[in-house]
Amino acid sequence: MSTIVWKKRYKSRSVEGIYWTLEKSLEYLAEARKLGIRPGLERIEQLLERLGNPQNACPVIHIAGTNGKGSISSICAHIAANSGLRTGLFTSPYLTNFNERIRIIDGQEGIQNLYKDIRSSEISDEDFAKTLMLIAYEVEIMSVRGFDRPTEFEIITAVAFVYFAEMGCDLVVLETGMGGRLDSTNVVEKPIATIISALSHDHTGRLGNTMSKIAAEKAGIMRPDVPVFVYNPHDTELTEVDASIVEKTLVEHAKKINAPLSIVNRSDIEYLSSYLTGQTFTYKGAGPFHLQLSGDYQAQNAALAIEACRLLVEDEKLIQNGISLTKWAGRLECISQEPFILIDGAHNKQGVYGLRQHLEKFLKDRKLVILVGVLQDKDYKAMLDIICSSELYDIAEIICTCPDFPRALKAKSLAAEFAKYYNRKKLRNKNKEKSNIDLREKLYDKLLNKSQSETQGKLQEKYEIKELTELELKEVPLYNENRIWFTSNRKMATEFAYELACKKRLALVMFGSLYLLGEVRPHLLDLLEGLDN
Repeated sequence: MSTIVWKKRYKSRSVEGIYWTLEKSLEYLAEARKLGIRPGLERIEQLLERLGNPQNACPVIHIAGTNGKGSISSICAHIAANSGLRTGLFTSPYLTNFNERIRIIDGQEGIQNLYKDIRSSEISDEDFAKTLMLIAYEVEIMSVRGFDRPTEFEIITAVAFVYFAEMGCDLVVLETGMGGRLDSTNVVEKPIATIISALSHDHTGRLGNTMSKIAAEKAGIMRPDVPVFVYNPHDTELTEVDASIVEKTLVEHAKKINAPLSIVNRSDIEYLSSYLTGQTFTYKGAGPFHLQLSGDYQAQNAALAIEACRLLVEDEKLIQNGISLTKWAGRLECISQEPFILIDGAHNKQGVYGLRQHLEKFLKDRKLVILVGVLQDKDYKAMLDIICSSELYDIAEIICTCPDFPRALKAKSLAAEFAKYYNRKKLRNKNKEKSNIDLREKLYDKLLNKSQSETQGKLQEKYEIKELTELELKEVPLYNENRIWFTSNRKMATEFAYELACKKRLALVMFGSLYLLGEVRPHLLDLLEGLDN
């Protein structure tokens, strides 16, 4: 449906009078949140039908995947805006401000405004509240007529579609929330292109516990005759077996619906230079492309964006410049050199593996203080093993905290897992010295559960967990007596990690849930007196 036709229907449904405040809007969403996550497209389709199907008012690039969706979305949006397009950008979750989820970068001027004020592209409080009020009216009618009430994410998605249509966007870059096939964004009839980023084991409780099931869910965003660009699964941390399964699943689905599929390979990328704050590379001989995002995988993410945006933008110079202007907070982001502070939203195995590779490349032989918090439904034991098993850097201090989210893993539980890991490692090394025979995990646990007197001689300086208090924050310990710190107070955890980094000259690395990152990042910037150096 064209923007003009949609506007006629939308305006006939607009509500005159006093609009909600942002606070009232967030209260309404909080009530909707109680409904939880319920897969299915029936509710969002009914709601959008009542709103005039705004999802079809603007051309769309639709993006699904496990890791890299946000980065790819941002790169696509910057390329499009740099070519002069009024570009809508829908992403989730947000880091600092709720309004971040719905943005419009209005051409090159919009990009310039972003460099002056990072919030300049966000939907205003007034526009969000006004649009949500309209949608809430339609939701109530749905409810009266016997339809299920939409979930929080479905309502937010509808707000984005209405706003982008009302603002007359030339392009919408649309990131899925979870999965793809049943994600509420998967209602666009015919996007310009679809992109599937790197896939991995994540959200297995909802998407399936095998890579074939996960890949099938992501493949659900493909459309007949619409080009789809895929991150080569063999370039990820997946086993060869799982990577082959992913590739087969995506290729077969694309063939079944006649969607032209292209696989973007790391072998087509030549890395010219790599540094803490970005990289330069060529892709299939084109370029060079300068990217302000670190991590080798980000060049491959950029290549996916290049392929999709070439369907819209013919001038390679505009694509190059758009990539060079792209910023995306919280992804291997170095916010300070002295003290050194790196923050990364690595919240699953694949993400933590990418973080580890970055640390091995740029922080080799450095002593680190780790600040971490995760959700309980993540494979945090595997994540812990990945980050702690490298011999190329030294983790000197660990502070565990928890995100402000219902599914957050308790800080004490995470600290206990770290302690268990290091104590197992000590036992393993000690027994290898004696007999070169590796004890089984059950034996390690049995030894670790014995009393201190029984383990005397077997395990010296056993790692213990200790709750962080105001005392330690005031008098930062100079020596670590094999302690893993924990606290649910995120501000205290951040300040303590910062003080350790400063006083003991450690590199501070914060990673984990994006819900935690959004709170820690601005606090770290405050500790740095607001200077992003």
